Amino acid sequence: MKLQHHILLGSSHLSGNGRIGRYVLLPGTRSRSAAIAEYLEDVVVVDNPRGHTAHIGVLRRGGSSIDVLVTSSGMGTASTEIILHELLEIGARRVVRVGSSGSMDAHIKAGDAVIVTGAVRDELATRHLAPTEYPAVSHPSAVAAMVEGARQTGHADHTFLGVGHTKASLYAREFGHGPLGEQNRAYGEVLARCGAVASDMEAAMLFIQAGLRSAGHAASISAGNASIPVQAACVLGVYGDDDSDMDLDPVLCRLADKRAIEVTLSGIVEWARLDGVI
Repeated sequence: MKLQHHILLGSSHLSGNGRIGRYVLLPGTRSRSAAIAEYLEDVVVVDNPRGHTAHIGVLRRGGSSIDVLVTSSGMGTASTEIILHELLEIGARRVVRVGSSGSMDAHIKAGDAVIVTGAVRDELATRHLAPTEYPAVSHPSAVAAMVEGARQTGHADHTFLGVGHTKASLYAREFGHGPLGEQNRAYGEVLARCGAVASDMEAAMLFIQAGLRSAGHAASISAGNASIPVQAACVLGVYGDDDSDMDLDPVLCRLADKRAIEVTLSGIVEWARLDGVI
């Protein structure tokens, strides 16, 4: 079996759920990968010297079993591009980012979760893949599944839905450090007035790669699994809001992770139903 260079995984690691393959969860960090794996059964760990350790297991809910794989994307679109590209090469067709973010909406506070419907492409990496006019959007079925996940877990009151902002710089672009700080803060305020709800550093790459991999695989709504395009979702825990800058409350960060993880896992169950896996 040929292994991909960076993730050290091959096609057999993605097998499961019939033709759909494993549902892949992409947190940004190794620690969140391990936290997600605690919700799974029959877990097999594939170590990785680069830190992208994979946890391959089964999600069991209500008598149903769903094959999943969890591995870290690392930070930023450059790292995400590499990890996601290799996962797609070996058969990933359902991918959800389980990440962290900063709020861009006064109603969304640290500890909440956000389901991202699309992302502003405020970074450079995706421009090497598609023109800037090409939208970075989540698949409607993926969004619907994650929304149902929020309802099923009881987290709906603390889960929000909307367009995200993907940036290449954290301290300068989001927090206004450096000589262009005023300009960067003004840009963020414009996006907030446009309705952007949260800012992260990976979602746009996820959505763009999923969209491009689906090119040529269009199917009618009633076509079922005759064609299997890539679908991507993104659920973000909100670590900070206007009151926190980088002075983060660890209790609220853990709460945000818990909500994002539980919404995602419950959402995968609904996704599997929509896919006819269960």
